[in-house]
Amino acid sequence: MRRVAITGILLACGLFVTATFAAAPAPPLPKPPARPSRPVPAHQPTSVLDKHLLVTWYGSPWTGRMGVLGRLHGRELADGLKKQADAYAKVSSKQVLPAYELIATVAQPQPGRDGRYRRRESREVIDRMLREARAAGVKLILDVQTGRSTVMDEILYLLPYLEQPDVYLALDPEFSMGADGVPGRRIGTMRASEVNDAIAVLEFLVLSRRLPSKVLIVHQFTTAMLPDKEQILSSPLLDVVLSVDGFGGQALKRSTYRACMRQGMLPFSGFKLFYLQDTNLLEPAQVLALTPSPALVIYQ
Repeated sequence: MRRVAITGILLACGLFVTATFAAAPAPPLPKPPARPSRPVPAHQPTSVLDKHLLVTWYGSPWTGRMGVLGRLHGRELADGLKKQADAYAKVSSKQVLPAYELIATVAQPQPGRDGRYRRRESREVIDRMLREARAAGVKLILDVQTGRSTVMDEILYLLPYLEQPDVYLALDPEFSMGADGVPGRRIGTMRASEVNDAIAVLEFLVLSRRLPSKVLIVHQFTTAMLPDKEQILSSPLLDVVLSVDGFGGQALKRSTYRACMRQGMLPFSGFKLFYLQDTNLLEPAQVLALTPSPALVIYQ
C-alpha cells in the first residue's frame, strides 16, 4: 500500500492536523492509467466538472503582461468573461461556470528577503478579487507559482480563502524551482508528492467544513514538468484537472495536448489559450473537439 502522510499546522483553522491516507499503487500505463484513489468518505459532495464546464480568465491585476486580469477591471472584466463564457454555452452540453484565476503566489527572478523567489499577493488584493468574483457571480481560483517555496507553505498562507466554498486552487509546476533554480531561467518541475499535499489539505477542508467539492488545477506543457504524474492521487472529494498550457499555433497546441495526455491523464483535462501569444486562436467548438474534451478552459 502506498501511504501519503501530511502533517501541518493549519493556522487559519487553529488546529494541529495530521491526515494520513492509504492508496493502491497505480498500475503501469496504458491510457488512461488507473489512478491511486482513496476510500469513499461519508461526506461525498457532488463533482463540479461532471456537469459543468469551467471557463476562466487568468492573470494578475498589477500587469497586463500576465493575463486578462491585468488588462480589464471591474465591470469591463466581468462583462468580458461573461461574453467568453456565453460563447462556450452555445457549443457545450454542460452548464458553463465562469471564474477568475488570480496568481496569488507570483514567481520572481530575485530571491526576496526570505530567499524564496516568489511574492505572495496581499490579502487586501485577494479579498478584493473575491468580492469582485462574488459580485459578478463567478468562482475564484488561486494560482500558485512556488519559486523556491513549497506547495504546503503557500497553501497555509491561502488557507482562509481555500476554506471558502467558492474558491479553488491551481498549481503551476513551470515555476517550481526546488532548492537552487531561478524562475524564468529554466522550466520547473513538481513532484506528485507536492500535488498530493494539496489534495490532502483540500480534502481535509472539504470534510471538516462540509464544503462542496473543490477543483484543483495542475498546469503542464512539457512532460518533464510532472515526471511522476502517475502517482498523483485521485480523490472522491475533489475534481483534479490537468490543464495543458503553452502558446503557439493550432497544430503545436494540439500536439502539446496529445503529448501531455499520452504521458498520463488526471481525472479531468483542461486547455489554456493566450489571446495575445496564440496564432489563429482556436474557437470554442474546436477546443471542445479535443480528445479528451476539456472540462476546463483558461484564457490568459
